[in-house]
Amino acid sequence: MPGTFTLKILGGCLLLTGLLMGHVARAETETIKIKNFDEFASYFEKNGYSIRKWKEGKQDVPPYVILDIPEEWRKKIAPEMPVDEKKRTFFRLSIPLAFVANHGIIRDQGKLRKLEKDYRAGKTLSENDIAWLKEQAAAYALEEQELNDKFWAAFAERMDTIPPSLIVAQMVEESGWGTSRFAAEGNALFGQWSYTGGIKPEEQRENKGDYRIEAFKTPLDSVRAYMLNLNSHSSYAEFRKRRAALRAKGKPVTGPDLVGTLIDYSERREAYVKIIEEIMEHNSLPPLDHVRLASGKVTYLQLE
Repeated sequence: MPGTFTLKILGGCLLLTGLLMGHVARAETETIKIKNFDEFASYFEKNGYSIRKWKEGKQDVPPYVILDIPEEWRKKIAPEMPVDEKKRTFFRLSIPLAFVANHGIIRDQGKLRKLEKDYRAGKTLSENDIAWLKEQAAAYALEEQELNDKFWAAFAERMDTIPPSLIVAQMVEESGWGTSRFAAEGNALFGQWSYTGGIKPEEQRENKGDYRIEAFKTPLDSVRAYMLNLNSHSSYAEFRKRRAALRAKGKPVTGPDLVGTLIDYSERREAYVKIIEEIMEHNSLPPLDHVRLASGKVTYLQLE
């Protein structure tokens, strides 16, 4: 029975890319080309999906994943749309992203629990299983390297889902309803900083060094990177602690319960937390925390 293992140090981008690619939600997928945002809305409607029904708990959220945020959305489409329609359009693309990304974590949680159960039962973990544990432990920035109670507990606290209401509200604020330059140029929906490449801000703050805004191949990659950030960075230890406490008490984990722990997410601190709270409240997002992802294959929507 293995007792310890040494983590292999990998470059941040390489490790993150590998982790994200490993989160394909279902084996069966399809890609559908959508001509414009009118057709994008029609696709949801003809399949009977409604944001209102999601919030009312009358319908599961479909596994529809948009593959790119086109430049036209920022420069022409969103500015010319009525505000309510712009919001509906953004929610159609952002809410499913949150649920599909969470589904990837749920799948990994299942694997982690199985490995822990096997280990505690005295079974020898395979080389592939040990390699997976090493990769995930490095990604989640676990300091504990010995397979003991502390290791499994710390892993379970970090590898956990994020309330959809919180994901979507921060996506709204950080990307300006998907209209930021970073969203258009790099599918960056959360404005995550990087010192190893990305999109250079037009007004870079000199005292912060030569930082960039990290760019992503798809919007889903951006969501997953944001979730990994909350689940691994030391600045969000209180976020994870509060979530674990709610889990231990058998209580639902919601955006309103956790948003106050994100005071270090932005330099605006309390003011930022207040903004996220208002976005959740004004757009009736908290009910999403009690909804499920619909079963079935993932459908990738590619805007032409």
